[in-house]
Amino acid sequence: MMAKALMIIIGFSSGAGIAAGVFAFIAAIGIVPRMAQRSKTEKYIPLYEDMILLGGLFAATAMFVDYRLPRIPILAGGYALCIGIFVGVLAVALAEVLNVMPILLRRGRITKGLPWLLLSFVLGKVVGSLIYFYVDGFYVV
Repeated sequence: MMAKALMIIIGFSSGAGIAAGVFAFIAAIGIVPRMAQRSKTEKYIPLYEDMILLGGLFAATAMFVDYRLPRIPILAGGYALCIGIFVGVLAVALAEVLNVMPILLRRGRITKGLPWLLLSFVLGKVVGSLIYFYVDGFYVV
């Protein structure tokens, strides 16, 4: 019994440490304020932060609790869309912090068509994801 309690404490502490690191990373690269500024919704920043926290708590507890989403395709699609948006925003914010785009543009001597370049990145990711999830047996070796 004591060993199980110790495992629970160690597991919870480890998870809390990892979660704190992830949330600190999100705060450090400034996703929330930057996205709110771009979308002109600065007044909703506390709501955005609360939703990120609740999403993290939901994901952390999902390892221990068997959550079942209703078998309504629109809910599953909405859930997947929200996860995709979050991961995409996180990736773009990280790339922006690391100055990937300015370096790519300077080294590639790209002076025009930046919106088309970004759109091609997004469409490539979407098409790749759709192929991965909808084409059975598609494996890249």
